[in-house]
Amino acid sequence: MSTEDNRQFVRMDVQIPFLYRIVRQEEADQIKCPSFPDYSYFTDYIVGELKHLDELISRKVSALNEEFPQISDVFRLLEQKVEINRERIDSIIQNEEVPLRWINLSATGIGFFANVDLSTSDKVDILYRLDATMPIVILRCDVVKVVSTGGTRNRVSLQFQKISEKNKRDIVMFLQEKQIEKARRKKGNL
Repeated sequence: MSTEDNRQFVRMDVQIPFLYRIVRQEEADQIKCPSFPDYSYFTDYIVGELKHLDELISRKVSALNEEFPQISDVFRLLEQKVEINRERIDSIIQNEEVPLRWINLSATGIGFFANVDLSTSDKVDILYRLDATMPIVILRCDVVKVVSTGGTRNRVSLQFQKISEKNKRDIVMFLQEKQIEKARRKKGNL
């Protein structure tokens, strides 16, 4: 039996409202994880990251334009496409909607795929909501493992630093309900 099979809590892929914010090791002591649903804590981080990426992309495309104008034109079109998606993100931020995301959830941590540059010394603050009847939960997590899946995409595994017994119970109950739903759907398809 592998160590994967000896887990204390069940894990399951679920789609729930989920946001994250990377806190680099050197910032972790100064930046505290909010204890209440501070939506702007996450959205300000996202907007800042997008602006930084926009600046980097524009500089690289401008430099590329001198030698390869046709390739530069393609990148400018891709930039426009990204800008359209950014407008969608802005509308989500303005409406304070937390986007749905597939994550692998257990009572002790989560896993997800992301285009992020992370180290196991970094921390990640997460915001999630199990369902509309449950309150939003914000937790700081330790980075357990980062595995490249090709390109810039990584599989990120996080462990909750401090999670209340109530939040653990809520996750376990939520996952049990999801397992029952899955079993019913499977039984109905036989």
